Amino acid sequence: MDITNYFVGLLTGVSVTTFFIGKEWYKYYTKYTIQQKQLDRVLKLNDKIKKIKNLGSTGTSNLNVG
Repeated sequence: MDITNYFVGLLTGVSVTTFFIGKEWYKYYTKYTIQQKQLDRVLKLNDKIKKIKNLGSTGTSNLNVG
C-alpha cells in the first residue's frame, strides 16, 4: 500500500512539474517566434528602404551627368 501511494505521488509530481515546464517553454517559444517574425519584417523593410535610396541616388546622379 505504501509503495503504491509512493508511485502515485511520484507520478503526480512528475506530471505537474512537466506541465509547468512545458508551459514556460511554450511561452518562451511563442515569444521568440513573434520576435523573430518582427525582426524579419524590419529587416525586409530596411532592405526596401535601402533599395529606394540607391535607386533615388543613382537616378539623380545620372541626371546631373547628362
